[in-house]
Amino acid sequence: MNPFTPRVAAVIRREFVLRVKSKWFLLSTLGLPVLIVGLGVLSAFLAVRSATDAGEERRVIGVADPAGLIGDLLVEELLADSLDAVRAEDMEELAIDEARTRLSGSSYDLLMMIPRRDGRRSAEMPGATPDADEGEGDDERTTLLARASVPSVIEGSVRGALQRASVRARLRSIGVQSIDPGSLLQRTSFDVINVTESGEARSQDIYRALSFGIAFFFYFILLIYGQMIVRAILEEKQSDIVEIMVSSLRPWELMLGKIVGVGAVGIAQMAVWALVFALAAVYGLTAGASTLAEAGIDIASIPIPWGTLVLMFFFLVFGYLLYAGMFAGAGATISNEHDAQQVMLPITMLIILPFIATQGVIQSPNAGWGVILSLVPFFSPLVMPARLFATSVPVWQWLLSLVLLGVFVLGAAWVAGRIFRVGILMKGQRANLPQVLRWIRHG
Repeated sequence: MNPFTPRVAAVIRREFVLRVKSKWFLLSTLGLPVLIVGLGVLSAFLAVRSATDAGEERRVIGVADPAGLIGDLLVEELLADSLDAVRAEDMEELAIDEARTRLSGSSYDLLMMIPRRDGRRSAEMPGATPDADEGEGDDERTTLLARASVPSVIEGSVRGALQRASVRARLRSIGVQSIDPGSLLQRTSFDVINVTESGEARSQDIYRALSFGIAFFFYFILLIYGQMIVRAILEEKQSDIVEIMVSSLRPWELMLGKIVGVGAVGIAQMAVWALVFALAAVYGLTAGASTLAEAGIDIASIPIPWGTLVLMFFFLVFGYLLYAGMFAGAGATISNEHDAQQVMLPITMLIILPFIATQGVIQSPNAGWGVILSLVPFFSPLVMPARLFATSVPVWQWLLSLVLLGVFVLGAAWVAGRIFRVGILMKGQRANLPQVLRWIRHG
């Protein structure tokens, strides 16, 4: 039996055209992505500008090292980072409390207080910060005092200079003079690449981020359009022509038409958003290709799993229609706007569960519980795409998951139709669960 009869198609067309022509749809479809992209560009501009301003702003850094362990080396490293640094000999005999009091009247903007340490530990660990469990006070910890807020760029430079100076001092204490501390502190990077059965390479970090982003986007869209569907069903119940409509088509046909029609509006809007964000991402990656290349990231070498993306699209669309059917059924049980939030809450909580489960599936895609959840229709729209991105999923698993999801979409429309058929006669009250179950049995 073909569920999409001419009557269902007419309802779909009516719901789609009615909402696409609204000013709200045009404003949110075009305005939201422009706003988000604009905020992203503005944030990047402000970050770059603040870093530039911090680099241009000259601040005098005084280095107080009463033990003479790393003071001169630290000044050299700070000067190498284009920071103004001098030995603060007039501050070396002061305690932290006294230095804080005198800093405002000194010529220093920042004051690095290196503690005086005696004995073997001072010779082996110059400039090191003691562990918290050693019970040492503030006067025995390396401290940076500042007269104003310290930009993160300057703070990072000071931390790096202190670390390099400490390493140089340790090397000198054992007679090593010519080794660059930067080469000793440089991290060894490596990439984790997942390899499919066909030999396709997949970057683990990229697909983890993609899975999380898709899950968050799906959750966000359902919250927006779930409310729209509930209100669309409520408006239909409150209209004067609902009895005429139900007499000319079956309730499940009306529900399926409204679910797919409103769902098509959401899918169209998501497609526009995805296109705008994809163009912004391509432009941003292209503009930042040189910077990424310096960081060792070659965007041209990142493979695009088109097959997985197509499957993901079907799972998201079917999952969207499934939850839309549940929202439609919930809307059919109420008679006023006040009850809308209450009936939506359980479904919203149900949406959160697959969102949470996705994070675990990304880490262990072949775990037994993950495989089971990827077959359950309420979880599969998010869990199965996460598994597809993370590992090679057998064909029978994603095919079975997709079939079950499609069956549940039709079942949700059928159940919502039976609830709606009885619910249109119930005015002024919200049905409880036992009543809804009776409506499903006898509707």
